[in-house]
Amino acid sequence: MSDRPAALLPESAHAAPEPPIPGQVNPAAALLANLTRIGDEMFAWSDAVSGYSGALRHLVRTLAAAPGTRALVAGPHHDEMISALVDAGAAVTCLVRSLKDAEALALRFPAAGVLCGSASRLDPLTRYDLVVCLDGLDRLNSAEGNPLTDDQLLATLAKAVTPDGTLVLRHENPLGIHAAVELDPGARERADSAWYPPGSSADRPASLSELTSRLAIFGLHATTCYAAFPLPTVPTVLVGPGLLGEVGAPLRGPLQAVLARAYTDAYRDTPVLSDPRRMAGRALRAGAEAVLAPAWVTVSRANGMAPSHALLAGDLDGPHAYTLTPADWGATATTLVAADESAVRGGLRRVNGAFPVPAGVVLEERLLGLCAAADLGGLRAELRRLAAWLDGHARDGWVTGPMALADAGELLDDGVRLGLAPPRWAPDAPVAADTVLTRVAWRFAARLITSGQPHPWPITSSAVDLAGLLLGMIDRPLRADSLHAALELELDLTGLPLPERDLRRRELLAIAPGAATIDVPGYRELAEALWRQRYQASHLLAQMTWTEQIIRSRDLHLSKMDWEIQLYRKSWPGRFLMVARSGYKLVRNDTRKLSKKLSKRRAAARRAKRDADFPQPGEVV
Repeated sequence: MSDRPAALLPESAHAAPEPPIPGQVNPAAALLANLTRIGDEMFAWSDAVSGYSGALRHLVRTLAAAPGTRALVAGPHHDEMISALVDAGAAVTCLVRSLKDAEALALRFPAAGVLCGSASRLDPLTRYDLVVCLDGLDRLNSAEGNPLTDDQLLATLAKAVTPDGTLVLRHENPLGIHAAVELDPGARERADSAWYPPGSSADRPASLSELTSRLAIFGLHATTCYAAFPLPTVPTVLVGPGLLGEVGAPLRGPLQAVLARAYTDAYRDTPVLSDPRRMAGRALRAGAEAVLAPAWVTVSRANGMAPSHALLAGDLDGPHAYTLTPADWGATATTLVAADESAVRGGLRRVNGAFPVPAGVVLEERLLGLCAAADLGGLRAELRRLAAWLDGHARDGWVTGPMALADAGELLDDGVRLGLAPPRWAPDAPVAADTVLTRVAWRFAARLITSGQPHPWPITSSAVDLAGLLLGMIDRPLRADSLHAALELELDLTGLPLPERDLRRRELLAIAPGAATIDVPGYRELAEALWRQRYQASHLLAQMTWTEQIIRSRDLHLSKMDWEIQLYRKSWPGRFLMVARSGYKLVRNDTRKLSKKLSKRRAAARRAKRDADFPQPGEVV
């Protein structure tokens, strides 16, 4: 038996209990006419596909718009990705290395062809109009054969594309935000690539420019390059040309809100080294999203151009997707996939249609700046403006539609008016305007407390108290019923099952200084919160010590004075001194009063003499 620890072995989902004998034909596979074994099949292995992205699904479906398109799906992909091509009328061929996965694919998609083996066994004479490799290059090799290098794999995929065909490739960025915030010991040993030699990725493209140059060597021109966020395996936000790296683009504000939302959904309740939303915000301000993107998605062709999107976003494990295009005064968010009746979450429903989006800055960033500068007047003005905006969208005190889920982190301000980032959900029933405003104030208060941002109220008991303080600045009371209703909306957005809602509700109500950031627990933010808590505690201890010293000093002086007073009052010499002291004070006060009267008289005499010697003009002498 191997001495390798069991914790370093692949997960049980990757191991088959009774692997077939190599070289022996599986009877079940022999009955599948659409399954072809091309060599180097992995018998005792299964490549698990965790999820898919609605944005990538729409991108692939757009590229296979023409019926009859010959498409090759290289590597393991989610069934929804394959269904998108089949529904578009494409002739689909799937390439997977696992025999178990190949048999399952052949059963689920009888109209598609399935090739089982490594990419090195592909027929060099067979060409395809569309080659989809959104799983990356790692799982195109097989442990049963000689693994190809990344350049050889790119060359193999390029040869499989017709002269007018398209290659859609997703490539992971080793310098991405996901690698900087990862907090998962042993992830390398649990990954599918654990059996690769450590130095096998030395020739792997490490930048977007290097990837496009490698593709150009093999005759493919990257017509469209997307920076993919937030996860390299399942990217839900694609930042395309016209917006990628353009700091002055009008869609930078909506992009920041969309990325913050995507990172919240992807890393919810996942411990990380640092909050990825802060790193993504800094990358956007520096125009470095292409450098720090977790992955890149390239659409390459030998001839012609492919359709592109400035911003394409979708759901995690859902078909919903929308695109953001520049408009005259801002942007327009257009839903690409109509939501079905099952697209509900608690008391929320999916939003469809086209919505105008203002091209401004995120309101939360402006509020954080005012808090850091301790500008209470400016903060009060912005909060009143926000409350007036919400009241303007209310009818008889109730707010309907996506406006009911407004949040400072998803509100955009162009300097004239406020507007929502591309909305995704809306409540089924109207929401009270007080509840909407309470939720905005509570979320901003929780962000202030847990993110370590400077603000005028460093010592605050909880986020609820700080929310009440913010509402009190604009003469809006914090009511308990509005707070509980706001928390219920927050729980509906998380999509948690009913048994976990009570625990999350208690966690939200208990947010206080020293707590980790909500939704995404970051180790750095937690350490910073603990440091700030220790600093405040040490500051309070120093104040207590100083107060005790002052009280002790005053007690000492008061005791000394009391002893002297008691001594003077109890003895005859003391009584004589007290009488003498009282007499001295009486004489001193009378002398001062007499001196003041004499000074006034002398001043009046001098003033009368001066008036007599020097008469004023027009005065009769």
